[in-house]
Amino acid sequence: MTTLRLIGLLLCAVLASAGHAAEQSEVDVWETLLRPQYFGDREISEGKSIVELRIPLRAEDSGVVPVSVHAGIPQTAERYIKELYVFVDKNPRPLAGKFLLTPAMGKADLAMRLRINEFTHVRVVAETNDGQLYMDTGYTRASGGCSEPPPFLKLKEARARIGEMRFKTRADDDNGDVALAHLLISHPNVTGLQLDQRTRAYIPAEYVTQVVVRFNGEHIMTAETDISISEDPSFRFFFRPQQGGTLTAEMTDSKGRNVTRSFEVEGAAAVAGS
Repeated sequence: MTTLRLIGLLLCAVLASAGHAAEQSEVDVWETLLRPQYFGDREISEGKSIVELRIPLRAEDSGVVPVSVHAGIPQTAERYIKELYVFVDKNPRPLAGKFLLTPAMGKADLAMRLRINEFTHVRVVAETNDGQLYMDTGYTRASGGCSEPPPFLKLKEARARIGEMRFKTRADDDNGDVALAHLLISHPNVTGLQLDQRTRAYIPAEYVTQVVVRFNGEHIMTAETDISISEDPSFRFFFRPQQGGTLTAEMTDSKGRNVTRSFEVEGAAAVAGS
């Protein structure tokens, strides 16, 4: 065997070993840190029968990565998903959001946009009202989403709009009693890892920490969020518009701001006809 060929084989072995170690470290983040911290030794069933995660394999923009969660069961008083956890394994703060859900949603499907800091697994864990845990996992190739600095003027404009909200609904294609809602909240969601391009200092973190949604006073869902949620948080979720009424969205952020907006919603028949 020639010396050159021997060097080539050794290099291949080193690269393969490094790749395997990197892959193993991704698994370790979940198994050695996140799972024990949030769920202890509880059994978690893996698969897509109860909850399914959809995320692009390669993100076009690492600061705005679309993620959707699809539930395999309806939200009924007898059985429903009461909590959803969304983890980004290799983000600086991996728990992107914890969502407290209710039967009033009708469906536990959710969609949002995430910041992804490096190639990573993304996971959703659902807990049903009987205490069972279910998980689905995806993988995405993205980098820099938590540290990419916003332009100064854009950040200034974003701060001026903090707390503004937009809301719209449309009927669900499969169930006329359930409406798909889209809530968009204006907020820069600064991570604390972004550099000010003028001063070269880190911009202090300020981000949405909680969103509470109610319809006619009834709790629909609560989102407890962190820096992995993208700028201008966007949430798609379901609820039952019934005969119509008022939907309220209350936002709280890490600086103590608290803003509540109200939106008038037409009844199920009107939403289906729109």
